[in-house]
Amino acid sequence: MKIEKRSGPARAGKVAKTRAKGAPADVRPASPAGADRVEIGAASTTLRMAEEALETVDIADAAKVATVKSALEAGTFQVDAEVVADKLIDSAKEAVKKHPR
Repeated sequence: MKIEKRSGPARAGKVAKTRAKGAPADVRPASPAGADRVEIGAASTTLRMAEEALETVDIADAAKVATVKSALEAGTFQVDAEVVADKLIDSAKEAVKKHPR
């Protein structure tokens, strides 16, 4: 296959005069120039509404947080080492299940 260089500018005149049979001479786009249109599907709209609703939900137990905070400030907060150890073991088991050798 041989590729030839063009010796001048492309012939735009010939392309501009060509049109389909029965096509009007002055064809305009359906929307004004520069006006873009975006359509969002129902699932996307539902997802956006769910995200907005979740932003207002408080995921922390405010009463428990306040109790722990006041106990920490007073120096009376006690850590149950057995509970912490159990949680660490459970966490390690889950990590091994997710990434076995």
